[in-house]
Amino acid sequence: MRGAIIMTKGSYMLVYLAAILIILTPLIPPYAGAGGETRGGERVALATTTIIWDMARNVAGPGWRVEYMVMPGRDPHTFEPTPRDMVKGAEADLILYNGFTIDAWILRLITASSRSKVVRVTEGLEEYALIVPDGPYAGRVDPHMWMDVGLAIRYVERIRDAFIEVDPAGAEGYRERAAKYIEELKRLDAWIREEVAKIEPSKRLLFTQENAFQYFARAYGFKVVGYFYSVITELEPSPLDVARAQKRVEGSGLCVFFVESTLSPRVMEAFASRLHGRVAGKLYTDSLGPAELGLDSYISMMRYNVETIVRELSRWC
Repeated sequence: MRGAIIMTKGSYMLVYLAAILIILTPLIPPYAGAGGETRGGERVALATTTIIWDMARNVAGPGWRVEYMVMPGRDPHTFEPTPRDMVKGAEADLILYNGFTIDAWILRLITASSRSKVVRVTEGLEEYALIVPDGPYAGRVDPHMWMDVGLAIRYVERIRDAFIEVDPAGAEGYRERAAKYIEELKRLDAWIREEVAKIEPSKRLLFTQENAFQYFARAYGFKVVGYFYSVITELEPSPLDVARAQKRVEGSGLCVFFVESTLSPRVMEAFASRLHGRVAGKLYTDSLGPAELGLDSYISMMRYNVETIVRELSRWC
């Protein structure tokens, strides 16, 4: 019917969240972080993922509270924002997100906010983008650019520039902290290359749950043999997906399979058993790991992943 308004499920959710925001905003005190302190006179930077959060906290410095939206160990692909998240988005001075769909939900949350500066940290990296080859995400950009440390450095540069845009008076400090952190990342990149060189070239093969290692493989000389999830992890692999994955493995000699921290290992364990292989270890891709294991930083996450990959592929079967 002409003039009719069609409301999708997402539209209803937006209307609901907006209504809740109007009701809750006067009632909720300024956002409290892990230590229980309120904002006070601090600016707030809000990152969608823990990975971007860690990069931002290395640049921010005094006068900023840096927070994340998706908790450690949770999958940003399947994250469902709450009314509280909408309030956080409305209160932030700076919002940092990855883009390329992995955290597109943030763009729905900030429509009611007029104070936040919103920055996509992958801005300008399109020329380095890889395309997802198959599955429901086929033909679109793979968002996992941070798995290449060289591209992670570009993230930090964009984050630095974002802080300077919000606070030009603090530009010198942001540049100094970013430069120091970038030097650490350059050392990490060099270390990864040294570690990978310990693996025989014929064994530099990766089979993981999610197709999140394309950038890592390109940067460090691996071949991605296969995966179950083509970025969209909320869709369980079908029997056809599993059959295709098996076909990719056959003939490669690969018998070492990796699971990921935000996903259930059930399908992978059955798959590895059927191919007389083994699930070698858990990798961290979309989220940092537990602080008690020392995995609560991007650098420690990448070091852990590389140590696990090198150890297990060197052992092989």
